[in-house]
Amino acid sequence: MGKRRKGREIVLQSLYASLMGGGDVLVVLEDQLLRRESAPETTAFARDLALKIKTNRPDTERWLKTLISARWDPSRLGSLELCILYLGLTELKYSPTVPFRAVINEACELAHRYCEDGAVGFVNGVLDRAAHQVYPEVASASGAEGAGHQFDEPLDADEATAVDHDLDADFGDTPLRGAGDPAGEDA
Repeated sequence: MGKRRKGREIVLQSLYASLMGGGDVLVVLEDQLLRRESAPETTAFARDLALKIKTNRPDTERWLKTLISARWDPSRLGSLELCILYLGLTELKYSPTVPFRAVINEACELAHRYCEDGAVGFVNGVLDRAAHQVYPEVASASGAEGAGHQFDEPLDADEATAVDHDLDADFGDTPLRGAGDPAGEDA
């Protein structure tokens, strides 16, 4: 496993533990790092990413709400999916040296490893849309789907309906692991 991939995984686990236990993510991360023997590069990467997540979380939460549209409330997402999206969105916006395709791929790998099957498509769709906002010139040049729309402009009603339909097609109305129950098992 690569050093950054391992760092992202440690940060994800720390975010989840922080969310479930109410502790400070940086304190939880330090506890996680003490329990592992990680390379210095992994530790430095994890600390940097966790600090960015903590520092920018209010902005990231607002951004996530705009990305998933009026139809998808973040409270409907499972805890792990939410943590993966916070991690991916933070890295897209505040780690410009990491290629956006790598950020999306790594977040999808985390979703594949830790979440229900439908989460991968949803995480991919949300982060792809976010990448179009952060890097509109690169996304437009790549010819990626949706690249013709400048996502910093508000969507009109027809576009919002199309986005909602696309998210529903990828994600469905199936509850994700962790939705409604911290243990990931709905009663």
